[in-house]
Amino acid sequence: MSALTLAPDQVEGSAILTEKFESFQGEGPWTGQRCVFVRFSRCNLRCSFCDTPESWDWSRYNPTEVSEKVPVTDLVSWVRERPVDLMVITGGEPMLQQPAMTALARGAGLRVQVETNGTMAPTPELASLVDLWVVSPKLANSGMEYSTRIKPNVLTSLVATGRAVFKFVVTDPDHDLDEIAQLADENELAPVWVMPEGRTREAVLAGMDALYGPATERGWNVSTRLHILTGAR
Repeated sequence: MSALTLAPDQVEGSAILTEKFESFQGEGPWTGQRCVFVRFSRCNLRCSFCDTPESWDWSRYNPTEVSEKVPVTDLVSWVRERPVDLMVITGGEPMLQQPAMTALARGAGLRVQVETNGTMAPTPELASLVDLWVVSPKLANSGMEYSTRIKPNVLTSLVATGRAVFKFVVTDPDHDLDEIAQLADENELAPVWVMPEGRTREAVLAGMDALYGPATERGWNVSTRLHILTGAR
């Protein structure tokens, strides 16, 4: 346990979660690594292709049925009982609950990866506790206005951590890749990962085929969606 790690009885606060489970990371730089996922409920964006609408879409879901308030001390104990050394904090948008994230990261005693949409800057304390920021700025294909989905000052703060990568969901390479290139250039985002949108094996594999050549030409990385390909959670 590092000097920054809290004992379970020192952890305070609670988190609103959609779910928590043990699996492996299916996307991004740490694909294939065993981990626990802690999925925070609630989101500040409304992406058209969102694969976890139960974290925010109350026109389709009852929040009392698809989320629960969990003491962080209980969450820390659960995480520590899992036979893994990586915790992925995701959402929804977990940055809406930074105090709970901070307490969880300090208490868990594991490597920490955070998946965020890049619209909310981390506090200095939280930034210091995260080993990898996987930042997914949303493109026009999300159906939202630019000013809502792109926050240049926040992206700058995440770049400044020195531990951020930038992962973009691609629905149409012919349109999306130029937009990604412009965003990456304007905000000095690197390294860039591109990932096909898709909820079936066929869609993911076809998307990867379409991305491989263009991504190679631009010097970008390609992310699979391993959990879709394998049928895991």
